[in-house]
Amino acid sequence: MFTSNPWAVYARILAGGLLIYYIFVGWKYFRADIKHLLGSRAKKRQSNSNAPIRKVKETSGPGPQHEEVLEEAQQVWQDEEMSFKVDKLLEHLTEEIQEAHQKNYDKQDLIQMLQIILKEYSVLKGTAFQSEVTNLIDTECAKYGSIHLSKGDKREVWNVV
Repeated sequence: MFTSNPWAVYARILAGGLLIYYIFVGWKYFRADIKHLLGSRAKKRQSNSNAPIRKVKETSGPGPQHEEVLEEAQQVWQDEEMSFKVDKLLEHLTEEIQEAHQKNYDKQDLIQMLQIILKEYSVLKGTAFQSEVTNLIDTECAKYGSIHLSKGDKREVWNVV
């Protein structure tokens, strides 16, 4: 009935309870962040496995091959950084379009909101990521069905950027 060390039992029960509590709180409030963190790790592994591996002959100094490898490494790094920015933007746009639908924004308000958001991501204009973002906007607007943007509206959204 009684244990030899009640404080040790108390500490184990308290530690177990705290562990369960923090797992619950983390899952309830930070589920999206955890999924995004785990997803970005998987994407990094996948992108690293798809990256071309090139062996470079050792030379006596920096030459054209060395510069080529540096440019390639810099491009891969920039693509990963750009991909992270696009993921963040897509999540933000999804949330904002959903909110616009819930609050019954009109078409012009939605366009202005999108322009404000896309100003922060002006780096994406003219890249392949621009079409990905535009497709997400189309998909989300069609999903809720309250506002449909024409091609001219989409150009207007990107023109301010």
